[in-house]
Amino acid sequence: MVTKDQSDSSSGEGSPVRNPDVQNGNEQPGFFGMLIKSVFEPGANAAVVMAMNLCFFFLLLTLFGLAVLTQWNKHVLLLLGVTALLWGSMMWFVLELTKVQSRPDNMPPPTLDLDPTISPAQDEVEQEKKKDR
Repeated sequence: MVTKDQSDSSSGEGSPVRNPDVQNGNEQPGFFGMLIKSVFEPGANAAVVMAMNLCFFFLLLTLFGLAVLTQWNKHVLLLLGVTALLWGSMMWFVLELTKVQSRPDNMPPPTLDLDPTISPAQDEVEQEKKKDR
């Protein structure tokens, strides 16, 4: 039995176009891919910040609508103010986090010797022996 994919493979019709970037894994992740990837990375990437801003925006919009519907109830206005202050403090924290992460003294060293069999004292002795030679 011949399937449609097998019969059209000789003519080139019906076969999917293959993108070499997709096969090699070089495709840029989308918004949700970046959001999930951020779980395994330190700091906050652009997708996390955008998701946070969207959530706070819609929360403020909802609370504003609720304030209008409740004829400016003081409790809803208080929640609106607390939400706005929380959003501002979160944005300040993200800005400070990016400042600290981009400083050169916070970058990892270019080479790491992670040989667990050699203690730091032994490593210093070996380096002195190399200098003596």
